[in-house]
Amino acid sequence: METRPRGGRKSRLRPGGLAWLAPGFVLSVGLIYYCIFYSGFLSFFSWRGGTSKMTFVGWDNYAKAFDSPVFWSAIWHTIVFFVVVFAVQVVGGVAFATAMHSGLKFATLYKVIVFVPVVIAPAIMAPAHIQVWSSDGTANAILDLLGLGGLAQGWIGQSSTSLMVVTLVQCWGAVGFGFLLYFAAMSQIEQEMLEAARLDGAGNLRILWSIILPNVKATTVSLAILNFITALKLFDNPWLLTQGGPAHSSEFLGTMIYSEVSGQSRSLGYASALSMILLVIAVVVSVLMNTTGRDRPARMKARRLAPAETGAQDV
Repeated sequence: METRPRGGRKSRLRPGGLAWLAPGFVLSVGLIYYCIFYSGFLSFFSWRGGTSKMTFVGWDNYAKAFDSPVFWSAIWHTIVFFVVVFAVQVVGGVAFATAMHSGLKFATLYKVIVFVPVVIAPAIMAPAHIQVWSSDGTANAILDLLGLGGLAQGWIGQSSTSLMVVTLVQCWGAVGFGFLLYFAAMSQIEQEMLEAARLDGAGNLRILWSIILPNVKATTVSLAILNFITALKLFDNPWLLTQGGPAHSSEFLGTMIYSEVSGQSRSLGYASALSMILLVIAVVVSVLMNTTGRDRPARMKARRLAPAETGAQDV
């Protein structure tokens, strides 16, 4: 039986949400994906930009990247950066979030102090970090004060420590972001579960290991993905602090791409090839992390339930 609205006219289905989706769709397809495909197109050419001649070189730009020691150094720096920052962010974020949930006095003040580094732009803090880690900076002054003046050195200006400085500066801001996500995730844990564990005699460490950490695993996986993508496209901190040097000792893919675009060679084709390699690595690793980190528990649970369900059906 057909229903008609008042007035005797049929009601027509109108795509009312299309007008709201159209701007975002046009922006993503017309700008973001266009840039991706155009970069992929440029990666097969040798081009200095502007009105210079574009020469088709095929896969030579990709071969050049894989044969470059600087490229592999940037990949290694990315891995080291990711492992250290992620470990510090998880440990620091869990520690601060647990402390804030334990009824700590002046918790609001501590939350602000921990989170402030997250909202400060790297360009604002870069001069302060340079002053701290310079040869006559605060770090060496503290070492002299502690009687460890023999360890004082030019932390930013030497190849052996420049990567360490860039990584530590990133850790300074990453802990606050990890704290924010873990604090929100811990707020979703049922208090009845924690109270039952305490009644069973579980201590704080046991509750943290057996209840809290498993319940915030999705947050940990999300942080791993975000940190790896951040490490791949990292540019601001290493460029502002060391410009990828000295001798490419703190070079990352982001700084390497920028150097190829803005340097004297202006090899836009090579820079586009590096950008496409970065994109592929980011997508593949993100998918693998997301799949192994979140789908595995669901698959294991399904396997455990499958025999029981089959037996129940047979009965």
